Amino acid sequence: MLCESCYQLVEFFWQEDLAAFFAKNFDKNYFDQIRVMARFKSPISSLIKSLKYQHHSRAAKFLAQMLFFHLNISYEKFDLITFVPIHNQKIKKRGYNQSQLIAEELAVWTKKPCLNLLKKTVNNTAQAQISDKQQRLQRLNNTFEISHPYSQHRPLKNKNILIIDDVITTGATINSASRVLKKYGVEWVSVLTLAANL
Repeated sequence: MLCESCYQLVEFFWQEDLAAFFAKNFDKNYFDQIRVMARFKSPISSLIKSLKYQHHSRAAKFLAQMLFFHLNISYEKFDLITFVPIHNQKIKKRGYNQSQLIAEELAVWTKKPCLNLLKKTVNNTAQAQISDKQQRLQRLNNTFEISHPYSQHRPLKNKNILIIDDVITTGATINSASRVLKKYGVEWVSVLTLAANL
């Protein structure tokens, strides 16, 4: 997917937890940890865009392997893996949810279950197309819900969950999704993203 010379151009982040950096954007944040693999610039940005918009679904396997090998994470502490959902209309148009493909591949490498815990109820404009930071932060309130099988009997109570997303900019998407997970009893939400648009 990337030649050796292109691989050398990837601007990888160090192993730091960026939760405090993104928490500054919110009156209350619901995520506990945020880890990012690389900066959102070429060649990683091109690879992510090809996955999202050009139907190159095979890129998901390569990107998941990059996550696994470049971020030193103790996966054994997590009970399960999930992912940021997209609206059903976008799945019909694209054919898949890119974050789900990455999460499912990562689950193979980590030997953890990958569950579809969340659903998106509003088909709004993609966050990437909103340039105003305040709009990005405010527009995702109440756009996520817990998936039906997990809404009863609190099966997620006290669970430690790893949630996968492709790109993080303000953290609004992740915070909104994490809020729903915490509402249903999740103890700890760790976020893992391919890239940060900082």
